[in-house]
Amino acid sequence: MKDSLFKFNTKLPKHVGQVPMYKTFHFDTASAKNKEYANYIAKRTEFLRSNFKTEGELRDLGDQLLIRNDKEALEIYTGSDSFWWTDRENAYSENRELSKNLPSEQEAIRSAKKLLEQLKIDESTMKVHSVSNSFAATSESPKDTATKEFPTSVNVNFTHELEGFPIFGSGAKTQISFVNNDQLVQFVHFNRIPKQEGKAEVILPEEAVQQVFDNFRFAVIKEQGKSSGEITDVSLGYYAASPSDLQRFLIPVYKVQGNVSTPELENYDFNLYVIAAKESQEMAKRKGQTNQALETVFN
Repeated sequence: MKDSLFKFNTKLPKHVGQVPMYKTFHFDTASAKNKEYANYIAKRTEFLRSNFKTEGELRDLGDQLLIRNDKEALEIYTGSDSFWWTDRENAYSENRELSKNLPSEQEAIRSAKKLLEQLKIDESTMKVHSVSNSFAATSESPKDTATKEFPTSVNVNFTHELEGFPIFGSGAKTQISFVNNDQLVQFVHFNRIPKQEGKAEVILPEEAVQQVFDNFRFAVIKEQGKSSGEITDVSLGYYAASPSDLQRFLIPVYKVQGNVSTPELENYDFNLYVIAAKESQEMAKRKGQTNQALETVFN
């Protein structure tokens, strides 16, 4: 593959002829008039509310339900199986007393897995990606320009995958955060429960890269002829849209990573997703959409 702008500095993944398709919305409609869907949302809301012991008025914001009081907030997304619970007093606190006895990496992982079990969250599609810290900075006085950073919480970060393929996008993320010992301060779980339904033919990885080469995003700088770029990674997986979006199927995609340098911009890193399923590619060409309004190449 040759291109006037891009150098290709990675290996292509092995072509997979077919991938399983996963249905992620299991009701006819997302309407309160649909009793099956309405009952599912009501039961999930009560289950989460009782487990987090979050009190307050339930507000319907359309794509999410919100329960909030002075101490905590629980957001339940109605288009996916996602939620976000926050200890509003301590999640972003710079109180050093809360971070005197932060759990170790292994302690935090054990506590996180215990919570997943308590909330009956299926871990079979999840794996621990990393354990990180959140930090705050302090100085001796307002005039002091030298600051010292200190950790304020420990975050256990999970990635999601299916059949060994990663799930990309903002709709596949789990982060569980603790302060002193195992005091929970935040639980972010963006996920859709997948059920396999059929298979899809997959385009060649070379085709995906060529679609990135030909994409309109790079047309102008190619004409100018003063820029350079490289493709640094290509991988096959699934795409999960924002947890607030109703998405009926996970979308098989190639994730193409690279960078571009122009006279005006020294370095611009990009991630582009190319719809990998042949049928979805054809749907996108005909209608401009697949499970949602998407081009064949999107970010």
